[in-house]
Amino acid sequence: MLFDQAGFGLKLREIRKKNGMTQEQMSNELHISIDQLRKMECGARGPSLNMLISIAEWSGVSTDWLLLGYDYMLLHSRHRLEDVLDRIYDILADMPDQGRRQ
Repeated sequence: MLFDQAGFGLKLREIRKKNGMTQEQMSNELHISIDQLRKMECGARGPSLNMLISIAEWSGVSTDWLLLGYDYMLLHSRHRLEDVLDRIYDILADMPDQGRRQ
């Protein structure tokens, strides 16, 4: 899988708009030039690793979401929950019918 600069730019713009900020305000918050932010938002430039971490920390989103479009920890938790539910369903299937409510 390759890094999708355009997809990253859309996420960055989404974060900025959700925070009700202009490009100038966000670039000041991130300590970068407005030109650098514009290039990242339009997909012409990707972030450095340090910038990626700064954006994630500042915005409260995961680097997984910024890079891949999903949060690995949430995905992992979902798989674990699905495993637990499968085990519960197996236990319920093995129980006699007389104790169940209809």
